[in-house]
Amino acid sequence: MAADSPNRRNDHPGVDHAALLRRHCPIIRFDARELFYPTEVDGFVKSSSLMRGDHVVLPEGELSLERLGDGLGDHYLRFISDEERKSVVGEEAKRLARKILSPRLGRVGLFGRLFDAVYSLIHIIRPTVPNRTVSAAALKADRLGLHKRQPVTYARAVDVGGWLVLHYTYFYLFNDWRTSYRGLNDHEGDWEQAWIYCDPNDHSPQWIAASSHDISGANLRRHWNDPEVVTTEGRPVLHAGAGSHALYFRRGDYVTRLDVPGLRWLLRAQRWTQGALRIKDQAAERGLGPAFGAPFVDTATADGLEVRDWDIRQLSDDMDWVGRFRGLWGLDTNDPGQGERGPGGPKFTRDGQIRISWADPVGFAGLHRTPPPSSYRRRFSDAKLDAVLDDVEHEIRRTARKLPFAAQTEAAEDMEADSRRLTELMRQRTELEDLRGRLQNDAAPKVDYRAHLKNPAVPLPPPAETGYILTFWSVVSVPLVLLSLAAVLVFDSITVAGFTAIVAAGTLANLLVGTSGVAGENPAGRVSGRSRSRRPGPARGRAPRSRSGSASRRPR
Repeated sequence: MAADSPNRRNDHPGVDHAALLRRHCPIIRFDARELFYPTEVDGFVKSSSLMRGDHVVLPEGELSLERLGDGLGDHYLRFISDEERKSVVGEEAKRLARKILSPRLGRVGLFGRLFDAVYSLIHIIRPTVPNRTVSAAALKADRLGLHKRQPVTYARAVDVGGWLVLHYTYFYLFNDWRTSYRGLNDHEGDWEQAWIYCDPNDHSPQWIAASSHDISGANLRRHWNDPEVVTTEGRPVLHAGAGSHALYFRRGDYVTRLDVPGLRWLLRAQRWTQGALRIKDQAAERGLGPAFGAPFVDTATADGLEVRDWDIRQLSDDMDWVGRFRGLWGLDTNDPGQGERGPGGPKFTRDGQIRISWADPVGFAGLHRTPPPSSYRRRFSDAKLDAVLDDVEHEIRRTARKLPFAAQTEAAEDMEADSRRLTELMRQRTELEDLRGRLQNDAAPKVDYRAHLKNPAVPLPPPAETGYILTFWSVVSVPLVLLSLAAVLVFDSITVAGFTAIVAAGTLANLLVGTSGVAGENPAGRVSGRSRSRRPGPARGRAPRSRSGSASRRPR
């Protein structure tokens, strides 16, 4: 397999990139209720129509990968036609409906549930994927055998920013997060990605990043030696969200929030109240960064299929469907929020711009300031270190000469600042001298594997910890508050004080829900740093099934 992209120069011509891609190809575990798995794009394209607006440019059966290229930026692929969707009978839709194991609103607070109600109302008038499209897609995939014996990943190896990056992409026929799992959105076609960052000198893996919705930056990556990263035979284990296919390092339920920037002050007030009452922050608020809005639980319990044996195929810029097709890989609903529109390809976004994750996967994961271990010695030469040490030494002498006279010429606070400055300079000098000693002895530099993590994704505790009373409150709280507000404004049947008491009770319950979602390790998904090669068992006591040559999957 030729894994090199022509827009990148191969700085290591003797490296077998195809072997590296096979050696470190991630193992992915799926939810037992999953309908769609990574597959090849060929069958999807041949089974789709090329559309422009409401006009069929090429009908199903006449389209192929070779016909996807330039000039199609305003086109999209439609996998399910109106006729196919309408042909799904009620019994088939019920058979394919996923069983939700726990109420997602019981995992979050009152404010999140209020915004969820508002979001549901907006969803009624918002352009979305039509009903029964998910069922029609699952039935069509089954009928045409689009899920192959071996799940497919498209991969490449590129030299970027001093790193050798192994880039894996996964194509799904459908993202059914909203319909099947009460998530944020549905859309035809779905691209997910993972990156492994290797030292170009010895090709050892150092970091791994995995796509999670529209998040970018350092929170997506973990060091290879991080306790969160489970590896087996040199391959990392990732856990796919049910329906959304977002990738996580640990099993569990994750809260993703639809951000409402204008109301972040309410979130700050909530956190201040939690701190004042000494209530621990809940994992729901530490999920994917600071946000305040409608909550959506992403379930990555990994109690279903485990894919180890992949069909690894070439991903390259010289393929027209990769490097030139800027259209959408799914139905374009013209959703102003973008979430219900088909995605762009592995190289392009929905608006036809080149993805940062494609052009600069190192910067996408916030890794530019972290060089590979083998380059530390080259970056920190003796001459550079000596120059920096001379500057620090000069500043120490200058500050030290000044201090004896400071008591006579400066205010007391200025003298204390100079004293603290001198102490800090002496600490810096010691650190630099230690660094020079380690480099001279070719010792590995000290690395804090988690210093870059500011708001990492944290799985929620098991639902059973929430309790029956708070689960019941999650169901009745929003209707109770809204009906009370209507009574105050319309019927004047209760006093403002009574309504305030109801809201206050709801707010207190909202804070108490935080005690059931204490941030930290999910007991069912805890990973020990001393047993990284061991695979944790499934969260619900069911052994993961390994996909390594089973028959074509039929929707359940």
